[in-house]
Amino acid sequence: EAAKQIRLALSMERNPPVQQAIEQGAIPPLVAALHRKDHPELQFEAAWALTNIASGSTEAVRALVGHGAQALFVQLLSSPNSDVQEQAVW
Repeated sequence: EAAKQIRLALSMERNPPVQQAIEQGAIPPLVAALHRKDHPELQFEAAWALTNIASGSTEAVRALVGHGAQALFVQLLSSPNSDVQEQAVW
């Protein structure tokens, strides 16, 4: 549920709180959620939130790379869940 709330906040059309999410430590638990093969809905929400963070500044992308998100997104392309796969492509 927390991943979904973060994703919803970051999906705002105007001024999503990307920097605030980074400063409040949202990236590590979202990246950890990408490992949850037993919970594809959580993977989907976490991936969506992280791609919203990636749409921010260069620094936001660097923060994701620093937490290893890019390798996990590549792994998610092989997920048996098509929604997870699609979100990983973003």
